[in-house]
Amino acid sequence: MNLGASLQHYSVIWVAAGLFLLVGILLFRNRPRLPEILAFGGIIVALIALYFYIRPTATTLMGEAEQVRASIGAGKPVLLEFQSPYCVGCVALVPTIDKIEAEYQDRLLVLRINIQDEVGMQLAPLFSFEYTPTFIFFDETGVERWRSIGSFDEERLRQFMKTP
Repeated sequence: MNLGASLQHYSVIWVAAGLFLLVGILLFRNRPRLPEILAFGGIIVALIALYFYIRPTATTLMGEAEQVRASIGAGKPVLLEFQSPYCVGCVALVPTIDKIEAEYQDRLLVLRINIQDEVGMQLAPLFSFEYTPTFIFFDETGVERWRSIGSFDEERLRQFMKTP
């Protein structure tokens, strides 16, 4: 199993919730006092609020996000990469994507979207992805042909680019 594919932007919350559950079990085994119960409850409420604050929601596309959306189906195939500078898998794939971009510069549009930028946050709910890196390949008419999550299938792209 690819570690990059099993981690996502919610991972910190899930790890914190798991650790907090363990602390809760230990706390309630020792008959907690009221202040301890209130502190425990406050942290639970904060974790729930954090989850709802960072989850992707539907947004109106503006500026660059609208330009990205408009470029899909504009007559040239598009390779859309959702990535993060903190994602080890994303960083490891930079040379491969650079090579693909240089090789097909006239025939393929490569769009790298940082999920932590405003554009990435606007596009995340539109393309329904959960993990980085996520690659979505669109043909020249804008039809999604395939997705690759956590890794990149260079040969699959090359096969598609060979077909007229």
